Amino acid sequence: MNALHHAWRDGSRRLALQAVRMGLPLPGRPLQALAEHVGLRDLIRQERIDVVLDVGANTGQFAQGLRQAGFAGRILSFEPVRRDFDAASQRMRGDPLWTGLRIALGDADGTAAINVVPSLTVMNSLLAPITASRRLETEQVAIRRLDHVLPDLLPDHATRRILLKMDTQGYDLRCFTGAQGCLSAVRALYSELSVLPIYAGSPHYLESLARYEAAGFALTDLTVVSRRAGAIQEMNCLMRRAPR
Repeated sequence: MNALHHAWRDGSRRLALQAVRMGLPLPGRPLQALAEHVGLRDLIRQERIDVVLDVGANTGQFAQGLRQAGFAGRILSFEPVRRDFDAASQRMRGDPLWTGLRIALGDADGTAAINVVPSLTVMNSLLAPITASRRLETEQVAIRRLDHVLPDLLPDHATRRILLKMDTQGYDLRCFTGAQGCLSAVRALYSELSVLPIYAGSPHYLESLARYEAAGFALTDLTVVSRRAGAIQEMNCLMRRAPR
């Protein structure tokens, strides 16, 4: 079996290098996305995750992907923009273990205007874009701390094994700050990091990583989300509780 594995690996490597030499276009992003999903699946299994907090759910595509990849536990999705939450709610139908709440999560309770990009709603943010290259709308939304809402949504959260996924377009660290009161149950983090800022006031990726590590999480994977002018613009980080 080991011989077959090494032969397959060496053969695949030779084919890949030959394709590079020939200048063939390679499906880098799909392959990278597949590897990212495999890493997430493995971490969920290793940490025995039974609850996923899907913060910045957009239209529910991340949670739906978890279901398609075999995750059968509880999913709580948080999405403040009405049209996106309505789309996510359609995907939740018929799934009793997947529920949602139309709020944003941050470091303090309140309300704020969120910047909505109608043509690309994955770019919606509570922060102002540095370069407004697309038409923007605004929508008033409620903001809550996670540690204020989770006890009502999941009364037994302290005994659960939680994955906290955050994709809030520059607001992840504020969401993380608002989770301090329930962080002991979080076994893994999945967060978007900004290398080249897109939004005013978004933290640098090193600041975010330092905060996550100081809270007891260890980095397991980094994957590129987007590039700008040949440089990395955004990355996703996958982290787990560091062993004591």
